[in-house]
Amino acid sequence: MIKRGLKISVLNFFLIVVIMLFLMNTISSLGIRPAKIEINFQPGFERSFTYTVLTQNPKMEFELYTKGDLSEYVKLDKKKITGAGTFNAVLKLPDYIEKPGKHRILVGVKELFDEELVGTGIGTSVAIQSVIDVYVPYPGEYLEVSLKSHNVNIGEPVDFELGIISRGKEDVNVTPRIEINSDNRLVKTLYFKNRKIKSQEKIKLHKELDTTDYNPGKYNAVAVVDYGKIAKAESKFNIGDLVIYMINHTNQMIIGGIQKFRIEIESGWNNNIGGIHASVSVMNGSTFLINFETSSTSLTPWGRKNITGFFDTSNFTKGFYDANITFFYYGGDVGKSSSESVKIEFIDKPKQFRMLIIAGVMGILVLIVIVVFFWKKYFRKKKR
Repeated sequence: MIKRGLKISVLNFFLIVVIMLFLMNTISSLGIRPAKIEINFQPGFERSFTYTVLTQNPKMEFELYTKGDLSEYVKLDKKKITGAGTFNAVLKLPDYIEKPGKHRILVGVKELFDEELVGTGIGTSVAIQSVIDVYVPYPGEYLEVSLKSHNVNIGEPVDFELGIISRGKEDVNVTPRIEINSDNRLVKTLYFKNRKIKSQEKIKLHKELDTTDYNPGKYNAVAVVDYGKIAKAESKFNIGDLVIYMINHTNQMIIGGIQKFRIEIESGWNNNIGGIHASVSVMNGSTFLINFETSSTSLTPWGRKNITGFFDTSNFTKGFYDANITFFYYGGDVGKSSSESVKIEFIDKPKQFRMLIIAGVMGILVLIVIVVFFWKKYFRKKKR
């Protein structure tokens, strides 16, 4: 009976997994395009948009709907659709909208099923929505600013993309610049020429930063657009070099037996770094005590990982010891190494340590007894 019950349990588990995979596939297979439309408000604006429903289930019925701000100005040519297909949405805006700024309309597709019929669902309906953003201009002059940058290595240019959108009713004269900061210190300013941006116009400007004479590290760029008022946007970027940074390490070791030493490292380069490992030498003053190697790993650009090493601490006594950690690594065909000196404290095993181990083992045994008890009780009921 136990074997039969176990087979039933395994079968139930398998069925649950299959159902979950089916639902996940259903969710991932539903889509709608276009995903987003942006409209600059104009009095009496009217336009028809064609939407495509994407699904792998040709028999599934979907409800079409709209909601959100200004949704009353959208008319759909269908209320339902079966399987993949298309439908049209007509947006007809009024002559006046009082509130300026972004108004969001959602055009949605929702899965329909009869909850009263067995096997048609588990009480959840899959839905997906497309966005229509309508921008009503602000009185006077009003700008929205964005700034994009990217990580590079020393000597590679940083390409900045400055986006400026005029969201006001009036045209704007702008004076843009980008301020480059490192450690809260201004190191460079990139200037753009003065220009005029029309109401509801969107432009993108580009500038390059030559990093040949820059130090590796983290930088912050601030776009400042002066139009009588100030509009700002920020973007962070890194200038990399082939270097490994030690972020953290084990600073306290328990005396007795083989113990683990952990080092957390971070890449300072905008490319992959391979063959990373460390050699650790522990000293007592000028006296060499032990040397051990850590595990090897690799890092993606700007990535973080842990490397570990093991050594016997039995011959150490309480106190602080010096340790020299030398990292070895390579990027492309270039091999490098770097070293750091740290302090490690060695301590006696806590008196409570043995009791904690015993308590942990007892806890596990009690848990096993409880599980076995209820397991047997469950199968006794099955047998009856």
